Amino acid sequence: MLMESRRAVIFAATLILVARGLVAQTQFDTTAIDRAVISKLSAQFGINFKVVTHLDLTQPFQTKSRWTLVAAKQPDEESSATDGLGEPEGAISLCFVEKNEPDCSEEMFLSKFREEKVSFVSGTGPFYELFASDVVFAGPRRTLPLLRIKSCTTRGANGNCGVSTFLFAYDRKAERFRVVFFNMMGRNNNQEARFVENGPLLGSVIVAYPTNDAPFTYLVEVYKRVSDSDYSQVLRYRGNTRYGDGNPLAVIDSEMPETLRRLGLWKEGDALPVPPRMPQRCTRLVMRKAVEWCEP
Repeated sequence: MLMESRRAVIFAATLILVARGLVAQTQFDTTAIDRAVISKLSAQFGINFKVVTHLDLTQPFQTKSRWTLVAAKQPDEESSATDGLGEPEGAISLCFVEKNEPDCSEEMFLSKFREEKVSFVSGTGPFYELFASDVVFAGPRRTLPLLRIKSCTTRGANGNCGVSTFLFAYDRKAERFRVVFFNMMGRNNNQEARFVENGPLLGSVIVAYPTNDAPFTYLVEVYKRVSDSDYSQVLRYRGNTRYGDGNPLAVIDSEMPETLRRLGLWKEGDALPVPPRMPQRCTRLVMRKAVEWCEP
């Protein structure tokens, strides 16, 4: 009995040492990757950078080699770019790192901007504020992972900026990440590009942006991805949500019953869709003039 107890203690101690070794190795690898990114960016731009995001992509995507996304930011005081108020604003660089080799060219991002004929003011880049850099799942039970990156350009005097939304899939044959969805729009008029994380539209992307002519409402678009393809548009319509209508719901949420109805997923009399983030003091959801409305 005493011998078995000693063996159990030795086994437990061995497991603890192995676990500590794995943690130490992970910390070492993370530090080495961050150092490689900072070294590359500092040599490229002649400016010191600070890592603001370190996201492991190996485990969620089950990649063949180790992949990491690292975002690093220039100090504002060392940047030559300025925002709409004339204040210096440091750019963010996004680097895909395979093993310990960073690719900070951002070519995958820039090629999408060129395709959409998006240009930037001389001396500025596309990324100055990072809203999201995470792994989302397009399938049930956390399957079909995608890398989501959402950021914005330098801000104007009115606070507006160009918000870009990217979704990346892992191409197992090529052993690379590639863009499967891209959108860019402003943010001052309640426009939004949203990846749907649950419900009947799981894995879809909904985009809402204001119209330029009367009656001033919003255009709503839905994008879906089939198999390994890029996202493609499956629905586009002019919504009933109006500018400044006082509804505390986001446009995508106020239009959700109509969006689902047009896709054959909702009908009058069904329970109203519940927004993923309910506004404060919202206690009741009702329909008004074909729009979902939040009441206190």
